[in-house]
Amino acid sequence: MKNVEQKLKQFIDLNIKLFSNLGNSEVEEINVSEFDTDIIDYLKAAKHNRFDYNDICVYYVERENEVWIENMNS
Repeated sequence: MKNVEQKLKQFIDLNIKLFSNLGNSEVEEINVSEFDTDIIDYLKAAKHNRFDYNDICVYYVERENEVWIENMNS
């Protein structure tokens, strides 16, 4: 689990400029194929459901089969 959380932190850190510029109710949608299976499984897990780091929220949207990213500080 720590490895997955570290990967998510690195992903956010690498894209922090893009994600920080997301406005209120604006979402960055990314196809699941862009992520390792372990990350998707982590986000799908009922006990996790989302990952928050540096005011950025990453979560899986089943109906779209995508990972969505939001700036929680906007």
